[in-house]
Amino acid sequence: MPLATLALSISVIWLLLKGDGSPGNFFVGLILAMILIYFLRRTYHQERSFRRVGDIAHFLINFTRELIVANIQVLKIALSPRINIRPGIIAFKTECKTPLGITLLANSITLTPGTLSVDISEDQTTIFIHTLDIENPDQVRDGIRRGLEEPVKGACE
Repeated sequence: MPLATLALSISVIWLLLKGDGSPGNFFVGLILAMILIYFLRRTYHQERSFRRVGDIAHFLINFTRELIVANIQVLKIALSPRINIRPGIIAFKTECKTPLGITLLANSITLTPGTLSVDISEDQTTIFIHTLDIENPDQVRDGIRRGLEEPVKGACE
């Protein structure tokens, strides 16, 4: 059983023992469950589950930051008197191995303004991305790798 499921189960048991299903009692049960699991973690060999919660939070924070930065960049392009862009398609070699990681990365790229995931290669190692400005393809790849791919790998793999 994953640690998150175990923690939720212990919290529900706490609610049943207390006889009151208030959110405060659930929160207290969740904290007690986390403390109990922390002290018994050496006997339970799935320590990665709670770290994954932090990795998911890291991904959400990075994705939000990338989304804001990309919106500002697209806004600058849209409001400039002379539009000087060179759209194009780049190949991005992904390090994600699981279908969930690849899908989450491709969708995150698509949701970020100025980029669009067009296709994924047959061997699922390359994502083809349409970018609004392809002036420096390596810089686009590095931005995707640091801002999206690494947090996705931490959250999904």
